[in-house]
Amino acid sequence: MPNHMGYNPCPDGVSNWLQDSQNKYPLFGLASSGLVAEKKTVLHYEPHHKLCPNWTRWSQPIGSCVGYGWSLGADFMACIDALWNGAEHTYRNMRVLEAGTYALSRVEVPGVRRAGRGDGSYGAAAARAVVKYGTLHYWVDYDGEKFETNSGKREKDWGDTGMPDHLEPHAAKHKVKTTSLVTNFDEYAKAISNGYPVPICSGQGFTQARDDEGFCRARGSWSHCMLGGGVRHGRRPGGLIFNSWGKSNTGPHFPKNMPQSYKDCSFWADADTLDSMLRGQDSFAISNYSGFKPRKLDWGAKVDRWTNQSI
Repeated sequence: MPNHMGYNPCPDGVSNWLQDSQNKYPLFGLASSGLVAEKKTVLHYEPHHKLCPNWTRWSQPIGSCVGYGWSLGADFMACIDALWNGAEHTYRNMRVLEAGTYALSRVEVPGVRRAGRGDGSYGAAAARAVVKYGTLHYWVDYDGEKFETNSGKREKDWGDTGMPDHLEPHAAKHKVKTTSLVTNFDEYAKAISNGYPVPICSGQGFTQARDDEGFCRARGSWSHCMLGGGVRHGRRPGGLIFNSWGKSNTGPHFPKNMPQSYKDCSFWADADTLDSMLRGQDSFAISNYSGFKPRKLDWGAKVDRWTNQSI
């Protein structure tokens, strides 16, 4: 298990973001009154894989998990939006630069000159970062500068001094429009079922080996950010969680058609465990729209892909 976690809770920072005038829908419970969670499995990696078929999960090199959870969340959201709007070409084989999200959350968001060489951030800071400052991407030519892979040195340097000033105008072209605090499993299920990923910040740890239904058991403490990108109901409801430790999960039971790159870094968490994690109040649903509109997702599974049983 990696020694780095990287989630540093900041209740005052969360409170400030919830009260910020730029945060139009601070509480998902209020913003989602028109949404329902259909009782079927929804898997956000499916639209992501359709547009980014060569994706693989890199391992965070320092305590930058908040950058990784939020960047993958933005990627999932962008692919869902692209397919929903019939604009697949707008996000094919794109990937948000984790160092950019991480740096903005540590330096530009709090408005400091230096954040220091220590690691870590929190969810509301990343929420404010992607809404106010935007995101950078890999493999894009930024006036002669292009990022090919993740880098611990880049994350450490930028996490101290912030995103380089000359890149901020590029990041501003790709902003998330809405983040909204998710505080329980029912809200989480609504968000995921309607196509809104949920980066989850908490202190809950897990085993890394999945059981015979694909679940990792809650155990120990991880001060960590991971992405919630799936939901299931039925006999054993839960959420599909994506970690940022590379090939970090094991177990013989996988969804039948799940690409290996997603299998290696994901597990189901039980609904009551997720409920406890979300009560920490630093996990946000993200949307590229101004608000949360009901959407019927046509890639939702008709069977539970972990047990191959009808739902």
